[in-house]
Amino acid sequence: MSDKVTYTQIQNYLKENPGDLERLVLEAIPETKGAVSLSGHKLQLVSEKLALAEQQIREFIDVSTQNQTLFQLCHQLVQQLQKPQSIQAATARLGEILKATLDTRDYHLFIFREAAEPDCTATSFVSQARFQTSVGGLFNPDKPILGVVRAEESKCLFPDLDHDISSCAIIPLVSEDLVGALTIGSQDSNGFHRDQDTLFIQFIGDFLAGLIKHRFLIDDPKQGD
Repeated sequence: MSDKVTYTQIQNYLKENPGDLERLVLEAIPETKGAVSLSGHKLQLVSEKLALAEQQIREFIDVSTQNQTLFQLCHQLVQQLQKPQSIQAATARLGEILKATLDTRDYHLFIFREAAEPDCTATSFVSQARFQTSVGGLFNPDKPILGVVRAEESKCLFPDLDHDISSCAIIPLVSEDLVGALTIGSQDSNGFHRDQDTLFIQFIGDFLAGLIKHRFLIDDPKQGD
């Protein structure tokens, strides 16, 4: 006769001795030390799953809210900046749009051109080489960079501000060629982070690059190297 215990035998035993099931479960969970009932353990597991689900829902809502805000920013940029206007009016309007949609005036526009235009709001005209030397590895000409910045980096990326930025988006402006960069900052260290979706941010860069390249720099085909 085989000494092997079958599943049916275990099932029948537990039907006749239901208390042993709870004892086995508690003994298999060392941290309980017999102080928590089986029903209490089940409740704990459910609570942990609910907490995880709530966290995931909050993260989803945060991402959705960020994307909705950035979509509104894209819409306003297209609606307001595609109108014929001077570069001075466009840079001033850019600040108004960022304030209305992102509730920030912590930004700076870098245009890679040595010859400066007067009275441009939060704008620097600088060669690409000088800009990249100034910001170093923070700038990637192929894609936006989002994340935390140090105080000394903040001063390079936002030269007109009298306060430090904790996190920012550094957006390359590419229209056939690299024509500039846009930085948008936040005093919140979590305002911009590397896990954030960059679809709308990339669109902002592409749109501004097209304006700069084909409207404001059309008479200056060679930007600063």
